[in-house]
Amino acid sequence: MTKQEVIQAFHMMWDNFPEPVMLTIKSRDIQAVNKKAAEVGLNDQMKCSSIGAPEAHKGCLCNQAVEEAKATYKQYEGAFGRAYGFWIPVDGAEEYIIHFGVGSTFAYPK
Repeated sequence: MTKQEVIQAFHMMWDNFPEPVMLTIKSRDIQAVNKKAAEVGLNDQMKCSSIGAPEAHKGCLCNQAVEEAKATYKQYEGAFGRAYGFWIPVDGAEEYIIHFGVGSTFAYPK
């Protein structure tokens, strides 16, 4: 897959997801963001590791997701309680990682 094809597929799948989602590479460079991520000021000219406080990236699992070529996640305390961060390699283009959190930008009904 070309970079443009990966980015196009990313937008088709993730643009309407209600949480910010980034398409990154192992270097942490953001390649594309969905609509929600753009709304909160994220873009493809930044590194995901530069978002927020440096200590928030202490448990980053990007390298693990790349090395094991499988989805990984961690639980953390977000603004609305328990949240989950995900790193998911793109099948067929494993140098790309889908990175997002669930429960990070709004409270889900219980």
